Order: sequence, then structure tokens, then C-alpha cells
Amino acid sequence: MENMGALAVAGSIISAAAVFVFMQFKRYEEQQDAGKKILKANTDFESTKTKLLGYTQFTEHLAAGKAHLAQQAKPMAVNLVRDYVHLERYGKEKYKFKADVIVIGRYTVEHHFAIDLRPDSFEVVVEGAGIAIKCGQPVTTTPPAIKSATHDVSVPGVLTDERATFAEVNQKFGDLAVRYGLAIAREESVRALCKIRLADSLRDFLTKQPGVRQIPTIVVVFK
Repeated sequence: MENMGALAVAGSIISAAAVFVFMQFKRYEEQQDAGKKILKANTDFESTKTKLLGYTQFTEHLAAGKAHLAQQAKPMAVNLVRDYVHLERYGKEKYKFKADVIVIGRYTVEHHFAIDLRPDSFEVVVEGAGIAIKCGQPVTTTPPAIKSATHDVSVPGVLTDERATFAEVNQKFGDLAVRYGLAIAREESVRALCKIRLADSLRDFLTKQPGVRQIPTIVVVFK
């Protein structure tokens, strides 16, 4: 009987030990499973964080973007070619001609426009949900270039020195071409083209920067 009692006690001890080992093993598995879940949650969080940062990372590169625009001022210049017809009248009384004469000048002129992109003349800032480039209006950068010029005379054989007269007509038209250029700079088509080139250049630069996933709307605001 004593042996049977001892065996029962021993059996109880072994069973308890087995249950303890089983519970510890189960707890270890749960701990491992919990650890895996925590690790996955942390990984997902960091991934989401990185993605979200990518949507605002462009703000870290705006200063460099402004410097980029300043360096690209010449490549972003706008050149437009326009054709003109200019009439210059020469009265017979004033010039002692035998008849009144009209010199007809036909010109092809190239106008050059750009935005002043010196560092202290424009800003690149976050405004609302997008980026704003605040700058001056388009301006002419160089005098108009006359690419071709032809002349006709209303009454042949009246001008005593056609070459000198044509040179005088060209000079007068050159002064007018400068004024034409100033007027063209205010045309909406020129303003729009300058805006597009500025915005596209900045967007292209920011897109290539590390960590940037998305670029918001870029607007150009003329002061």
C-alpha cells in the first residue's frame, strides 16, 4: 500500500511537471507569435511612415530647387518670331522728289523673353497644399533680332539713294520693334509659356530628389 501511495504521489508530480512544461512551451510559442506580430506591425509602421514622408519630402529640397531655377534662367528663355510690315512715307515736297513715295519694309523679327531669376528676385515657397513660385513679369532680355528684311517702293525710280533710304527705314523700324517686344511680353501666351517652363523645370528637379514620392501642384504667381 505504501508503494502504491508513493507511485500515486510520483505520478502526480510527473503529471504536474508535464503540465508545467506544456504550459511553458505554449507560453513560449505565444511569445514568439506575439513577437512576430509586433515586428510586422513595426515594419508596416515604418513602411507607412516612409511612404507618408515621401509625400512631404519635397519641402526639404525647395532651397535647392530655387538654386536650380536660377541656374536654368537662360535655357528657360522664350524666343518668339514675328513677321511685320512697316510703311514709311516720303513726301515729295519735303524730300524734293518728283512724287510721293512709300517704302514698304517686310521684316522677320525674333524677340527674346525671360523671367528675372536672380536669387533675390523670386521665391519658391509652400503655399496651401502646393508650391508657389513668386516672381516678376516676363521681360525682354535682349534687343529684337531682325532675321530678314526686304523692301519695296511704291513708285520706282524716285529715290535718289535707295540703300541709304532703306537703312533709315530699318533704323526707324528697329525702334518700333523694341516697343513691339515690350507689348508682346505682356501677352497672355508669353506669360503662360514662361509659367509652364518654370513649373516644369522645378517639378523635374524635385522628382529626381531622394525620398520624394509625389510633387504637389506648382503655380507661378507674377508679382
